[in-house]
Amino acid sequence: MDEQLLIRFLTHTCTPEDLRLVDRWIASNKANADWLFEMERVWSLKDELRFSDKKEIEEAYNRFTLSLGKGKNAVQHFYLYSILKYVAAVLIIGLLGLNLYKMVQPATVGENTVEVPKGQRASLMLSDGTRIWLNSQSKLIYPTQFSDKERNVRLEGEAFFEVSHKEHLPFVVHSPLLAIKVLGTKFNVKAYLNEKSVVTLAEGKVEVETNDCKNKLTLKPNEQISYSESSGLTLEKNINTNTVKLWMNGEGAFIQCRLDNIVRDLERKFDVKIIITDHSLSSEIFTCRFKETATIEQVLHLLKETRRLDYSFEGEQIRIFKPLK
Repeated sequence: MDEQLLIRFLTHTCTPEDLRLVDRWIASNKANADWLFEMERVWSLKDELRFSDKKEIEEAYNRFTLSLGKGKNAVQHFYLYSILKYVAAVLIIGLLGLNLYKMVQPATVGENTVEVPKGQRASLMLSDGTRIWLNSQSKLIYPTQFSDKERNVRLEGEAFFEVSHKEHLPFVVHSPLLAIKVLGTKFNVKAYLNEKSVVTLAEGKVEVETNDCKNKLTLKPNEQISYSESSGLTLEKNINTNTVKLWMNGEGAFIQCRLDNIVRDLERKFDVKIIITDHSLSSEIFTCRFKETATIEQVLHLLKETRRLDYSFEGEQIRIFKPLK
């Protein structure tokens, strides 16, 4: 594979055609998928510097070089040498503003945990070729190696999955309220603790089952299911999945959403504390959309333009209240 293509892949600047080439390369040989997975782990070290000490980084690097030692492919070592120079440059001068995340290894024997703090996003590729994007304040737990019967991961928070198709090897996302089972597809899961869980299907087919095994539904593309223990399952059709996954690019869109739900998402995205001082506002419905470069004040100003609320910054808190007449 072309060295520049690999660098574009690691820096998330691939074109759709680039991604198709990478997917074919991964699918052609499991060793390719394993190698690229380890390369992404090395690449992530520049972000882990914020969270890890020198010893932890050295241990992660040693694990990577040991895994490479099991194969003698000269082409892979050429790529490794070239790209590690690129990684070193990024570590030194910080050219790239990629999303920060914290990887803790292992959570238990044979498991990895990726935790994304407030105000950040992350992406990773699993050893089977599945790509996952994680939103702010999310946690993903996945095995170092999948079993030969089922691919299981655990999620708290929000993630978008592009599951690598494996015939007879289902991929299951376990969340606090739901289990989502697929073979190969693209879908979004929003499953924060103490909040309604929402699954939105972009491509393929998924089977969604409540953890108490009392309810089960199969989703088709552009369908969305919402679930809470108090309200049960709700199915919606003709969902604009492009809007649902805007968060992957740092953008935001709230279409006919309650203000208290909007506030929760804004707190996670901008790592702020927002208080709705007038509780009657909590259930008010708002619609707004903003770009990746928007600040929290710019988003609040969009909401203020509805003339139904106002806001103020008080120390480290933001207060939302009804405007004075």
